Amino acid sequence: MTHLDTDLLKPSDLAHYLSVSRSWVYEAAKAGRIPYVRLGGPDGPLRFFRDDVERWLENARREWLPGESAASAATRATKALVSANPQLLLDGLAEDGIHN
Repeated sequence: MTHLDTDLLKPSDLAHYLSVSRSWVYEAAKAGRIPYVRLGGPDGPLRFFRDDVERWLENARREWLPGESAASAATRATKALVSANPQLLLDGLAEDGIHN
C-alpha cells in the first residue's frame, strides 16, 4: 500500500531528488517523459509517486546505451514503463482532456 505522506512527491521535491530544475520536471511531465498524476482532475496539481519515479529511473539506467542521447534513453524508458503499466497512458490521456 502506498503511504501518501512519504511516497507522493511535489514537483519541487522531485526536482531536488533528481537534481534538476523544477521547470524541467514540469516540462518532462507535460511531454510524457516522466510518470505523474494530477490531483482532483486535469487542472489539479502535479504529483509523482516515488515508486513510479524509481521504476522510471531504473528503466532509464537499464536501457541507456553508450552514445545515445539522454532524450532518446528517457523516451525508451517511458515507453517501457507505460507498456508495463498501461494505466499510466490512459491516466495521462484523461488528464490532458483527450476523450476518444
